[in-house]
Amino acid sequence: RQADVNSLMLLLALLCHLLPLLFTYSAASAELTVEPSLYLSRASSIVMLVAYFAYLIFQLWTHRQLFEAEDEGEGENNEAEEEAVIGFWSGFAWLAGMTVFIALLSEYVVDTIEDASDSWGLSVSFLSIILLPIVGNAAEHAGAIIFAFKNKLVRIY
Repeated sequence: RQADVNSLMLLLALLCHLLPLLFTYSAASAELTVEPSLYLSRASSIVMLVAYFAYLIFQLWTHRQLFEAEDEGEGENNEAEEEAVIGFWSGFAWLAGMTVFIALLSEYVVDTIEDASDSWGLSVSFLSIILLPIVGNAAEHAGAIIFAFKNKLVRIY
């Protein structure tokens, strides 16, 4: 059931992103669909926002048992529960600080991509959609290959 809900959320996000794009290309001229496409894009973003909050309510309150990990020793209560390493407010401060830090780094990446696009003669779309994810995941791919050769694969539950 959890995979069904996640798949449906992914499908909804895909449809909400595709509808404005397809609507833009459906008319003979782009000028006719600029304003209606903007309204459709805003409406689909509201639908995605409402669906996300409904998903959070579904996952955290109404159907919590579907998303909880199953303990191997359910009958045994000998294990002590893990305590939090940091408190709520320090965690919140770290989250806010890291969000600002990542936003600054993202601005540098965008500027670098635009400069690289101008100097290399490649489009910004190619660099940001194709080249950046490949380079960004190169370490993960290399690690996966190295661990596979060493037969040290780890299961992630």
